[in-house]
Amino acid sequence: MLLVRRMVVRKIADAIVLPAAFAAVLAMNATTAMMDGGPDAIWKAFDAFLRGGADFWGDVPTVRATGVSPFLRSYVQHLYHYSVHTRTHPPGPVLTLYFVGCVLGPGVKAASWSAVVITATAVVPFFLLLRRLAGRQIATVALALYVVAPSLVLYGATSMDGVTLVPLLWTMYFLQRGIDKPGIGIGLLAGASIAVSLMMSYVVVCVGALAALYAAQEVVANRGKLWSVVGCLTIAILVTVGAFVMLDALTGFDLVKSFEASRFFDHDIMRTFKMSFPRYIDISLSNLMAFLIGIGFPVVILWGKQTARSVKFRRDWTAADRFNAAGAVCVLVMSFAKLFTHETERIWLFFMPPALLGAASWIVRAGGKSVRLREWAMGLMFAQTWLFQLLLFTLW
Repeated sequence: MLLVRRMVVRKIADAIVLPAAFAAVLAMNATTAMMDGGPDAIWKAFDAFLRGGADFWGDVPTVRATGVSPFLRSYVQHLYHYSVHTRTHPPGPVLTLYFVGCVLGPGVKAASWSAVVITATAVVPFFLLLRRLAGRQIATVALALYVVAPSLVLYGATSMDGVTLVPLLWTMYFLQRGIDKPGIGIGLLAGASIAVSLMMSYVVVCVGALAALYAAQEVVANRGKLWSVVGCLTIAILVTVGAFVMLDALTGFDLVKSFEASRFFDHDIMRTFKMSFPRYIDISLSNLMAFLIGIGFPVVILWGKQTARSVKFRRDWTAADRFNAAGAVCVLVMSFAKLFTHETERIWLFFMPPALLGAASWIVRAGGKSVRLREWAMGLMFAQTWLFQLLLFTLW
């Protein structure tokens, strides 16, 4: 809190801010996970026995035995022989652990600690994105809330969800840049980032929906940008499609068939092929409430206040307000879209930027009370994170 207070009052170079945030996230995530068994808790979850075998880590020996190209070629065919989470994801997480093993060694400890480190790097695209949208002060406050956000901490170690978050946030950042200042170069970067994200998780479709809604608002606010934005996003889409066409040609991996197989398995194990209306409402509300609880009670309140204010003063909307509105709408729509079953509090970590942006905007707007409001929010979120971690390994 003291460090954040100084960073807000006195301008500090990004070369200091980002490493400090990285270290804070790394320390918070790792030490929180260690509450349940010390340092060994970091890697035990990677080697935990789930239905069908160990998690992503348990499928790495398959890649090691067959090679990357044969693994991709037979991925859909052998999907139901893999672990639970591998079946509901593209092959990216398994390949990430495999390549980490090639560099650092095949041990589970190296793989798990590398996941913690990679997850902490998400502060870079997060900060850069919010700085572009709302300025340095709001981005710094949001970064402070990011460090103690319950979902980001609880799934920032002992999980691959944080690793998946990194390319998703880079995708969000490049798409925002492409919408704000369209160009061929940024379109190429956005397309490459989308392709990497699609290899890690299918939820990149939600990032695309958020970007599309934000782009529509930007075009309405500045109609002269219509064709340049369309051109930039078209380049991104073509790069993405081209990357997977090339991957299919080289290895035989079909992303569409992989998605269909994963979706079938997910609905089969959750028994959601045919849902009654009460079951549909149960899943949808559970997803929404789990996500809101996971971002932290203080953030929910402050985000709600900022969103209500921006709706009241729609004529004064900035890019940050439009991004916030796109995020709020996407969270509501995706909760009830029947695209997901449960546990969206961990796979929707990329929806954190609009929430933390809204909360930070409200805090900065508080003026003389902003320091107290920010530190109360950080303190309460830390307490919630600590309590949730304690309950997670005692009652759940």
